[in-house]
Amino acid sequence: YMTLQSFFRRTLLGLVGGIALSCMSAQADEAKPSEADLDRAFATVIADPSNLDASFEYARIAAVLGDFEAAVSSLERMLIYNPNLPRVHVELGVLYFRLRSLEAARSYFDQALAYPDVPDVVRERVNLYLKQIEKATSKHRFTFSVSGGVRYQTNANAAPGRDILVIDLPAQLDPEFQEAADTNVFVSGRMRHHYDFGGQRSDLLETNISVYGSHQYELENIDVAYFEMETGPILHLAKSSGITVRPFLTGSFLMLSEDPYQGSVGVGGTLTVPLSKQVTLDAEMKAKASDYYTSSVRPSASNLDGRELSGEVGIGFVPRNDIRIRAAMLGRNVKARVEYQSYGEIGVSLSASVDVPAPINLTKGASVWTFSLNTRGASRTYSAANPVVSATVREEHEFRADAQIYAPVSTHVGVFAGVGWRDVRSNLPNYEIDNVSVMGGLSARF
Repeated sequence: YMTLQSFFRRTLLGLVGGIALSCMSAQADEAKPSEADLDRAFATVIADPSNLDASFEYARIAAVLGDFEAAVSSLERMLIYNPNLPRVHVELGVLYFRLRSLEAARSYFDQALAYPDVPDVVRERVNLYLKQIEKATSKHRFTFSVSGGVRYQTNANAAPGRDILVIDLPAQLDPEFQEAADTNVFVSGRMRHHYDFGGQRSDLLETNISVYGSHQYELENIDVAYFEMETGPILHLAKSSGITVRPFLTGSFLMLSEDPYQGSVGVGGTLTVPLSKQVTLDAEMKAKASDYYTSSVRPSASNLDGRELSGEVGIGFVPRNDIRIRAAMLGRNVKARVEYQSYGEIGVSLSASVDVPAPINLTKGASVWTFSLNTRGASRTYSAANPVVSATVREEHEFRADAQIYAPVSTHVGVFAGVGWRDVRSNLPNYEIDNVSVMGGLSARF
């Protein structure tokens, strides 16, 4: 066991668009033109503006070089000389789509489809763009993700070791309550809904629903079923600045085995401030009230009833499109029904992810794998001593680290694998926890 745990710990610590632009941009792979080529093509157009082949060549080069506005101007000039050019309508639709002028893109696509002799392959391509435009311009937008797999944990019940204290006297915990390894199957799902309020500021209502369930092979009394919902508007204080605020309502419900365990309701708010193209500042405050339900297995659960106030301030850094880093400071204050379950907490977190070319390509085309690492450290001090355990007030330090790899196998489906480590050190042995986990599974995103 110790050898396996050490191996996973060392492994963990050692880990540190969609549719093609058009047939014009596809030609760029063969021989990407230069600015000099663009200048020569422009000179040819100026010499003979009615030469449609020259105008199309200029538009092709401009599109490959990313100058979509110049390409649009050239193609629209072609339509002045000859409005019956379905291919030009298609290319203008693609270019306006890239420029996010979706209504203009839709107009040109509709004009292209109006021609009776449009080839089926072109009609299919245009319809794909129209579906994306319809999705992007709809007031209602939905995204879904679901994942499932298998997880092994060395301390699945988050229990201490054998030696504990009872009224400050050394004692040994019954074997059935000591830490135990186990494997579970799990499934999680998430739905996000955006309702666009319209208007110039692009304000919208965002609702997130998350569900999670797990079933243990042996420790069935800690089977989990969890539901959470959060909803609130995203308001742009000034569209040009990118600053947004989001007040929200939240609620959750948790079951352990077949018994209700916890329900909570709360309010909160987030603030996001872009400091530059690469750096973003964000902050969140949340207040919630929780009720815990007693059962034959957990007769004293109601001692945890109370309220919680938490906050977090983070800064995100994106040095390149394929690298994302975020660091944060967090705080939490929990006031429970009994003082020895109340505590204050401060902590820090650091997360990073990087996209790399797939070392083993599991898809039909080129793809990237995503490696991510999330770490978190926190210190907690409780408000009073638990007289059943010790006259000493409980203090503890917790460290978590999780590393994961995600590899796509199709446009919407991928496989993932990860390792995790949780270590809780306390001045009282009753609360010390050490757990290593390994997991893997499938996920889908729509």
